[in-house]
Amino acid sequence: MKRYTIPAIFFIIGVILQYTFYFSWVSFTLLAVSCLLLALFLYSLDFQKPDQSQTSKDPQHTEGLTGQEPQADIIFDTATSLPIDASNAEPKTNEILWKKDPILLAREEIEAEERSLFCEAVKEFPFAFTSEKLSSIQYFYFNGKEFKECFWQKAEILVETDDNAVEWNEYEEGRIRELLPAISNGKRKLYIPLTMNAHLFGFLCFSTKETWNESEIQFFWEKSTVISEKIMAKKEYAKVIKHPVSKLFNASHFYGMAKSVFESKENVTLILFKFINTNFQSEIAIGLNLLGKQNSSIGLGLYQLEETLYAAIIPNDKLDVFSDFFNQFIEELDKLGYPSEVALGYSNSSIPGIKFDIWIKAAYKSLEESILYHAA
Repeated sequence: MKRYTIPAIFFIIGVILQYTFYFSWVSFTLLAVSCLLLALFLYSLDFQKPDQSQTSKDPQHTEGLTGQEPQADIIFDTATSLPIDASNAEPKTNEILWKKDPILLAREEIEAEERSLFCEAVKEFPFAFTSEKLSSIQYFYFNGKEFKECFWQKAEILVETDDNAVEWNEYEEGRIRELLPAISNGKRKLYIPLTMNAHLFGFLCFSTKETWNESEIQFFWEKSTVISEKIMAKKEYAKVIKHPVSKLFNASHFYGMAKSVFESKENVTLILFKFINTNFQSEIAIGLNLLGKQNSSIGLGLYQLEETLYAAIIPNDKLDVFSDFFNQFIEELDKLGYPSEVALGYSNSSIPGIKFDIWIKAAYKSLEESILYHAA
């Protein structure tokens, strides 16, 4: 009854003021109606309290993926609201995962992956300042279409730069694209391509306050092959463990890692993903991998096993964290206009006596049954 004290006091004061100064049936009616509406509003708040007994009995609070056997009816339903926790605490608002358009972010991540290989090679094997004429070096990365600056070097100081465009003429650019060196018209810049097996990775721009001679080209070109070889080695290694398009870990790397984790007796769960009726599947998977690693909720990263099939190996003690992250990820995709439905299968390695091949097959069987269940 305490909640109705305010409208009662308000009504009494209003009546006293009206009889003291000026009484009007119109103002009296408005006073009575407003007090009544306020009392009804306070009364309606009683019906908005969640039922604590039902919340405490919700099986979602007592069961997790860890102790379950593989099932068929596992699919994330983003239309179902989460259970309401009956408490006086303010609801926690999740941080927005996507800071920009997810498709654009994924495509930028693919390009950044290629650029990082170039940068790693330069950091490990920067060009040595062996000529007194040399004043600075610029390192330019080739992304397949254009050249972008990555590093600037002065003596032993190497500074990473923004993706600045190179300033040169058509002749100089043409020579580099033909995998040949070039000297600028002012003869104060020497351009040396970084190439290996007819692949162009970028080029080095050597600047001097004096002038470069044709006779000096061969020396700098030979010295630059160390960086080219390192870049090629990194690219070849990336081909072995990563998908050529998405840059996610590939199937061969997955089976090697899964075997190693399984034999180490770690308690992990293998989760297989299959996007259903989803546009931009590759970009969404890249975004899931990128944000999942940033949020420390997807283990070492996402594996691409087939064109539309992905896998993750999640420690059992991180399953709740992963589940919360994944549901938020799908919900945000829906809000941004990229509706996505995901079927999944899973298999727990901590089942007593389970073998590696059975662990893998159980996840695939769970996924197939989930897809069939969803289609029905």
